[in-house]
Amino acid sequence: MRSTRARVATLLIALFLAVFGSSGLATWAALSQPVDAGIEQRLRHELSVAERFYIPSDPLASARAIQARERRPSGFEFRLADIHNRRIAGDLPDGTTYAPGLDTIETPPRAIPNSYADDSDEADADVGQRIRVLTTVLPDGAVLTLGEDLGRTRQLKALFLRTFILTSGAALLTALALGLGYVSRILRRIELIGRTADAVSGEDMGVRAPVRDPARGDDIDQLAMSVNRMLDRIASLLQSVRQVSDDVAHDLRTPLAHLKQRVETALSGPPSVESYRAALEGASEKIDEVLATFEALLSIAQLEAGSQTAAFYAVDLADVAAVVVEAYRPSAEDEGRQLVLRAPRPVMVLGQRALITQMLANLVANALIHTPHGTTVEIEAENLGATARLSVVDDGEGVPDAARAQIFRRFFRVEQSRTTPGSGLGLSLAAAIASVHDAVILAEDAAPGLRIIVDFPSPSEHLT
Repeated sequence: MRSTRARVATLLIALFLAVFGSSGLATWAALSQPVDAGIEQRLRHELSVAERFYIPSDPLASARAIQARERRPSGFEFRLADIHNRRIAGDLPDGTTYAPGLDTIETPPRAIPNSYADDSDEADADVGQRIRVLTTVLPDGAVLTLGEDLGRTRQLKALFLRTFILTSGAALLTALALGLGYVSRILRRIELIGRTADAVSGEDMGVRAPVRDPARGDDIDQLAMSVNRMLDRIASLLQSVRQVSDDVAHDLRTPLAHLKQRVETALSGPPSVESYRAALEGASEKIDEVLATFEALLSIAQLEAGSQTAAFYAVDLADVAAVVVEAYRPSAEDEGRQLVLRAPRPVMVLGQRALITQMLANLVANALIHTPHGTTVEIEAENLGATARLSVVDDGEGVPDAARAQIFRRFFRVEQSRTTPGSGLGLSLAAAIASVHDAVILAEDAAPGLRIIVDFPSPSEHLT
């Protein structure tokens, strides 16, 4: 995090210097142009006035008049020369060619006494002066030059530069302090999220990233909530893995024990083809049960991993229900149970027909296996606006309230059903298929019996 703060500080400084540097240059250019234009305008005005004081027949009187005017505090330096460029009067130095028009000259140190100079000007005289001059040729050939010391302009620009540096420095320090403070707060919050990940890596699955305001959270809160959802999902999967491991160890013990018992019984008895055949047939049945259990577990794992979520298309729940009822009706009637289909109209959802068919077949098989003779099982498909509902209802003994919320767990079986065939994975597989289709599966009391409801989003809701 320290290196991040250093990079942010460097970036802020570079950005600040770029912005303020460019704005300073633009301001300097905008300031210099009107100042220079103002000097030129004043020189031209003053020169036009000085020309009116000039009397060709009396150059000395003209020089005294011009000098009297220019000795004012706001006056200009001047030089009056004859046609041969010999000085008649004035303060501007000799040794310089004064060409008609505007020019800028450099004077040696203390060459010009500046009547309006302040202390800083006297100090500047040690390094000479720069003077903006305007020269004109008078009608008799004399040369009149007026000049304005650029010291005041230089002072103005120096003042601007000092002010700009001071304000820019203060602004830089303020922006840097505020920026680093804000960034530090963000980095501290990100660091807390990193510590949460480190704690989870250290097997502390109960820790979660702090969230300041879940309702109106900023991007960091959104990140923290995403991390927390991920950790909740990981914790749920780990708990599921532990539960599956325990359930596999518990529920596979019985068929494996029976398999071992059959083999040992056949080996301990008198050798005969019939006993060995019976033992092998029994062992084959138990192996089929174990394989079916593992196949169901594999299917559930694939569904929960999202490996079968592609290629959804329109599926008619009413048609699926009709196919399943047609398949199970003969065996149900042979066992004294009745299947009733209630699906008068098409009920369309988006999904995979094979998976939905497997889910409904598991629900119907579960109802047929765990209900007594004479039970009626109703399968219904209906549209409910925003959802499409598929339900399986029986009027059997039902499931106790305490166990109803757990029937979709892997290997869960209510006490009265432990003697019936099955692995306890049929409803778990149905729940996994429902989850793949963003459907909600619930178990309710049918009074009497059990009602299992699967609510699918309608195709329009699913697409949005």
